[in-house]
Amino acid sequence: MTNYFNTLSLRDQLTELGKCRFMESSEFEDGIEALKGKKIVIVGCGAQGLNQGLNMRDSGLDISYTLRAAAIAEKRQSFVNATENGFNVGTYEELVPTADLVLNLTPDKQHTNVVNAVMPLMKKGATLSYSHGFNIVEEGMQVREDLTVIMVAPKCPGSEVREEYKRGFGVPTLIAVHPENDPEGKGLAQAKAYAFATGGHRAGVLQSSFVAEVKSDLMGEQTILCGVLQTGAILSFDKMVAEGIEPGYAAKLIQYGWETITEALKHGGITNMMDRLSNPAKIKAFQVSEELKEIMRPLFQKHMDDIMSGHFSKTMMEDWANDDKNLLSWRAATGETAFEKTAITDQEIPEQEYFDHGTLLVALVRAGVELAFEAMTESGIIAESAYYESLHETPLIANTIARKKLYEMNRVISDTAEYGCYLFDHACKPLLTDFMKTVNTDIIGKAFSSDNGVDNQELIAVNKTIREHEVEKVGAVLRASMTAMKKI
Repeated sequence: MTNYFNTLSLRDQLTELGKCRFMESSEFEDGIEALKGKKIVIVGCGAQGLNQGLNMRDSGLDISYTLRAAAIAEKRQSFVNATENGFNVGTYEELVPTADLVLNLTPDKQHTNVVNAVMPLMKKGATLSYSHGFNIVEEGMQVREDLTVIMVAPKCPGSEVREEYKRGFGVPTLIAVHPENDPEGKGLAQAKAYAFATGGHRAGVLQSSFVAEVKSDLMGEQTILCGVLQTGAILSFDKMVAEGIEPGYAAKLIQYGWETITEALKHGGITNMMDRLSNPAKIKAFQVSEELKEIMRPLFQKHMDDIMSGHFSKTMMEDWANDDKNLLSWRAATGETAFEKTAITDQEIPEQEYFDHGTLLVALVRAGVELAFEAMTESGIIAESAYYESLHETPLIANTIARKKLYEMNRVISDTAEYGCYLFDHACKPLLTDFMKTVNTDIIGKAFSSDNGVDNQELIAVNKTIREHEVEKVGAVLRASMTAMKKI
């Protein structure tokens, strides 16, 4: 197969990258109607498969799971996940031929084998759906002409798809119809019904393209969403311990600090997150984040370039073919870091203390979000799509770190995200070596200043710069539609 994006002309590449329309809530008034009574079969019952299926069933849809015969016979975790939650389970041969909609929710590296296995069994005129377009865009999978191909991509790990739904909200979702596969013109209606069923319509849905979703998703997950959080966690912990901060406190400050700090980000953008700091700490965080942006910008640009050219996908797929040798060794190394192995303190940390003692964490989030957003938009990705893949998804990833540190984050994210996260982390740590030598406990581990005095003009200038960044402007518009957003 050939990389689909690279077969397109430059004009078509830019057209596909630029597809992004924020959908009005009124467009979802039909709810699940386009899928009501349809037989929906999900392939795979991991984090995305199980949690999307639970939401869709709760929304009134007919959901079954199809697994490989060996997974059923050996009662593997996917089989346990499905049966313990009361779902009907069967083999490909038993369930796929009668399915109206087949949802491929297996890991990315399994997509080619899965699609090649289920496609001959699918009935004429059925629909094949993805939640990440890697198989179509980067691997160049060609699907039977009579089949409709759609994508409904919640912008977070599967666990958060379920948790946000249970809170009465949802997660931002990109939907798309593959232009090569919409023979009956029903793709968009089905994608909208699917997004409604998972709760995505409450958080905001973007009508996008397979190309825009893949290129923006790969960039966000590698850099701010996973890479910066991992690098920042390890470096900040090591610095605090080296400077005499009690290890259990340092570990807790980071494990729950990311979640607390980015919760403010979710509700009010970088502006609200920075406003949680004292005025002197805000100015310091701004100065530090500007320095971080200068240091990390070339790395963010390299990741974007490698994603756009297909180089990243090529090297990752080579590792797939090599039994994930690099991925598994990097995963093991992460598990051996001091941060990961240190038990957290039982001492309670008040919410505000995470901000007061985490000035560096705030600076890292601001730098990472803005750099990811800028790299994406400079490459032709529309601002709304870049916002979801940088700012809004960050707290959803941070929530996973709060559960079981970096182990949980890397466990629930996609294989493409985990691989890209490690690539970024290994390149970023050396870049920040000299910077970290200048870091003291006044910006990580302790309060920055007990004196709240600042220069008025400097504070005004800092506030103006923060609030006039494009990610803040588009974010304010998009968040205005998220009236059902729930507090963690």
